Amino acid sequence: MNISLYLKRPQSETETTIFARITYNKQTLKYYLPEKINPKFWNLTEHRARQTQKFPTHPEFNRSLENKIASIHNVYMKYFNDNKEAPTIETFKTLLDIEFGKVEKVTYTFFTYFEKYIANLSNKVNSKPGKLISKGTKCTYQNTLNILRKFEKAYKRKIGFETIDIDFYYDFKEYLNNERNLSVNTIGKLIKNIKVVLNDATENGHNKNLAFKGKRFIVESEKSTSIYLNEIELAELYSLDLSNSKKLDTVRDLFLIGCHTGLRYSDYSNIKPENVDIENNMLNIQTQKTGISIAIPLHTIVKTILKKYDYNLPKSISNQKTNDYLKDIGLQVTSLHEQVTKTITKGGIQEVQRLFKYEILTTHTARRSFATNLYISGFPSISIMKITGHTSERSFMKYIKITPTDNAKLLQEHWNKNGAHLKVV
Repeated sequence: MNISLYLKRPQSETETTIFARITYNKQTLKYYLPEKINPKFWNLTEHRARQTQKFPTHPEFNRSLENKIASIHNVYMKYFNDNKEAPTIETFKTLLDIEFGKVEKVTYTFFTYFEKYIANLSNKVNSKPGKLISKGTKCTYQNTLNILRKFEKAYKRKIGFETIDIDFYYDFKEYLNNERNLSVNTIGKLIKNIKVVLNDATENGHNKNLAFKGKRFIVESEKSTSIYLNEIELAELYSLDLSNSKKLDTVRDLFLIGCHTGLRYSDYSNIKPENVDIENNMLNIQTQKTGISIAIPLHTIVKTILKKYDYNLPKSISNQKTNDYLKDIGLQVTSLHEQVTKTITKGGIQEVQRLFKYEILTTHTARRSFATNLYISGFPSISIMKITGHTSERSFMKYIKITPTDNAKLLQEHWNKNGAHLKVV
């Protein structure tokens, strides 16, 4: 760390504030100290008060500056030793404000800090897409807090920063498994949210217990069963006569738009006339979750559906209600009566279920169908990712749901295309 002192207004004829330029970990913080001095008594070379009789208190003044520099070092090293990493600029400034009495240190309990974190989520920005945190994300943290309070009451154990250790971790998981019968992935999301809040509290100097960073305090997950609809299934869904039910007809149409655009439900259910460029046969939209602007060619089916509603799509209903209606629609699609195996660990017990495809049909199936069908057709992954908005191939490949039969067909087509064949010698 390097700390240099400078004057805020070096040309001033009256007293001016002294600030410290603090450089550390390739970051620079400009921090104003409580001390002030008239520039005529400042040594520009030494960056301290001049040793002159005209400023008789210069020894005490310089000692005060040295003490401030030492305090800055101490605050930094304390944070570094506690957290094994350098503080962010924002965190370091907050800690210095507390150190120098500019603000009073607020004491939080774990729950009050959790509440503060949720309250501030509305103003937080997701670092990757650069967009404000969604209301849905805020709800997941509120749900985590509510469950923690119920756990505290059920197990009669006080939850605080100092008590969140590996014993808490195992007891909380036991409660989620036995009392609430939650799946591994749901439990993993709850643990993840707790760790996020604890990291934030630690970074801001309110938590010193780092047990949550231990190797055993992990976020568990298991691969979930999900499906996609192939071109034949989509064609059958499109030709289905739903004229006797306006709500099912609307849900089906919006879902098909998702299947042929790759958009998330939050986007394909909110397409406006201004998003449609008829002249260039293009759909232009800024995604809600990531804030990325994308252009998608209008598929024939998408154009037909848009024309059906005169480019003013019906107002969408809730995601949950849409998922319910999709299952009702899927029940009428013969090809979706194929059974699939679903394995899920719930309440600590692994369950294997045989379900019809229509029973696990959701709004997200549309996006997955778009990506998988294009991938199977041989369209480049990087080009598909430009449309779906994925920034890494690893996250993109999670959407690709190719069955062993599909994979075998791809290999056969590859051999046929390249003239590869087996020869008997």
